[in-house]
Amino acid sequence: MVTAKKFKSDSKKILLKSLFSNENSLIDKFINSNSFINTISLIGLFVVFQYLFSQIRFFIPDNPVPVTMQTFGILMVGGLYGPRLTMLSIFSYMIIGIIGVPVFQGHSGGIDYFFGVTGGYLIGFIFASVVISVLSNTGLKKGLSIWAMIIGNIFIYIPALIWLSIYDFGWPENGKLFSQAVYPFLIGDFLKLILASLSINILWKLSKKNN
Repeated sequence: MVTAKKFKSDSKKILLKSLFSNENSLIDKFINSNSFINTISLIGLFVVFQYLFSQIRFFIPDNPVPVTMQTFGILMVGGLYGPRLTMLSIFSYMIIGIIGVPVFQGHSGGIDYFFGVTGGYLIGFIFASVVISVLSNTGLKKGLSIWAMIIGNIFIYIPALIWLSIYDFGWPENGKLFSQAVYPFLIGDFLKLILASLSINILWKLSKKNN
């Protein structure tokens, strides 16, 4: 019994330690994300900026899914934060939105919105941010960060296409899944990829001066 209790206690300590363990990420070149206070602060910073990016939007004619700067926020958090901090940040943002806080595009929020037409894209944000973060922290950093972002961007569309294929929202029209749910967003995504990659590269150069 004592051994079992000790094992459970040690497991909890290991889990807590892993949640706040040190990461060799870009953000750690500027601030130690290892501490509890810094972790909470950086999560809050992401939620605020992602909310602001979500409100920068415009609609394509006959398309209920707007072009927003949300993807830029996802690309940036993946390139800037380590995997642990990225996961904590993106899940915090999603949970806050799901419980009703209007942090999604158009000041939207709630479970009904999450399971609406844009739900697949939101799920894709989770996968994309983590994938980008893992790749950025295992070699695809600095000048190679754009490749991590390109791969991550694909992970936004995969859940979105599956989502729109399974559920009937009246959009996209039959036979127009790619022409309405993917192609109209590619130019904007390319521009956001370039902007995010340049931003991350600039931050890497600044980190060298900082050290």
